[in-house]
Amino acid sequence: MIPKTSFESENTKILKRTARVLSLVIIVLMLSFVIVYIFFPEHSYSFSNLEQNQLAIILVSALIFIGLALAWKWELFGALISLLGFIGVGILYPYMLTMPIVYFFPLAAILFIVSWWMTKSDLKKAENKQDS
Repeated sequence: MIPKTSFESENTKILKRTARVLSLVIIVLMLSFVIVYIFFPEHSYSFSNLEQNQLAIILVSALIFIGLALAWKWELFGALISLLGFIGVGILYPYMLTMPIVYFFPLAAILFIVSWWMTKSDLKKAENKQDS
């Protein structure tokens, strides 16, 4: 078995780092909203006052957050969970899809998927090279 880091191309490593940095920015952004709600409850809703849609948006946001965190270890699995959360946001609030800033969120997940695919491609090339 070839060690994972030894066969990855430079492009794959750069893409992986970019996906991780972007996901970290998104995670920090999402955590900042959570911290504001924890430390400044007068500016937030209590869970007893949440409407069904608001609770759903919290759950799909959690999917995005958890998916991006998991993608650091399991790129494809985490990215798919994150994209599922983004699709949920699009279903709950379709008008949000008209705002360009919203596409910043699934970009990290898409980069993780491309990175996963490139890693698999690099592994296949390395195995073919080793066999010959």
